[in-house]
Amino acid sequence: MIDLSLYDYAVFDCDGVILDSNRLKTEAFAQALENEPEEYVDKMISYHKANGGVSRYKKFKHYFEEINTHENDGKNIEEAISRFSEIVYEGLMKCDYITGAVDFIKDVKEKGLSLFVVSGSDGEELREVFNKRKIDSLFSAIYGSPPTKTENMKKVKSQVGAQTKGIFFGDSRSDMEAAEGFGLDFIFVSGASEWSEGVSLVNKKHYCSIHDFQFQSIEQVL
Repeated sequence: MIDLSLYDYAVFDCDGVILDSNRLKTEAFAQALENEPEEYVDKMISYHKANGGVSRYKKFKHYFEEINTHENDGKNIEEAISRFSEIVYEGLMKCDYITGAVDFIKDVKEKGLSLFVVSGSDGEELREVFNKRKIDSLFSAIYGSPPTKTENMKKVKSQVGAQTKGIFFGDSRSDMEAAEGFGLDFIFVSGASEWSEGVSLVNKKHYCSIHDFQFQSIEQVL
């Protein structure tokens, strides 16, 4: 059991934690590369799933520089990101929330914790989506890429202070590593995660794991 009264702030990833959008992102990578050879696209999808929480900018750079090298890689990266962003924005406006996530976040906020989003999604896109879905006001700040999660966690820590204690709700290795790197306790949200080794590694490290946020009160899980 984890007592939320011990914490000063909470950090949430977005995809797979607040929005049920992991599959949407995976499909968008394939669509953005629809004119590329299938074998290379498959490698890209595997890379994407193994690196949840890493920005689209880094992933498309990896594709065009490491998986299927193109002479004019800068232009190709820019065009792929543009296609990807169009597909994803529309999807993020329509996709479901992770079960119970919004009510849980509201409950945590009512307990007096400062709440933050630290995501690998594009920051401007995420803030606009949250604003239009009317959940942006739940958070003190919403951070996304191009800055890395490490860079964004530094921003969070500068706001909350070095002596405060936080908890991180995430579904990927990058979330876990961000939590560990800044001394936050980590909660693995497994239900929509595409991190194949997540459950076994989280169990090995003895972190708390939840499927989603469908429970009658915070105290039942935490």
